[in-house]
Amino acid sequence: IVWEYDPSANLRPGMHITGGDIFGSVFENTLIKHKLMLPPKALGTVRWIAPAGNYTITEKVLETEFDGELTEHSMLQIWPVRQPRPVTEKLPANYPLLTG
Repeated sequence: IVWEYDPSANLRPGMHITGGDIFGSVFENTLIKHKLMLPPKALGTVRWIAPAGNYTITEKVLETEFDGELTEHSMLQIWPVRQPRPVTEKLPANYPLLTG
């Protein structure tokens, strides 16, 4: 299955990028447009970004360099279930979350 990839308009080779920065988007349907973000612990300088087009989720769409080490990024991000996402601060539960 291929997906229609659209790179971020404000990202070009030579620019610095860090974890959580959006580097592109993928249109799924009229309700969902996925934002592609760099993994939390990744950073570097953009060396190459794929042009708009159709790609599989495992194809390289971004290449970054940090300290002479090249890293390739695809549309797929794998995150272990039991490992929490990094946050700046944990907000206190001052009041209950009411749903429904």
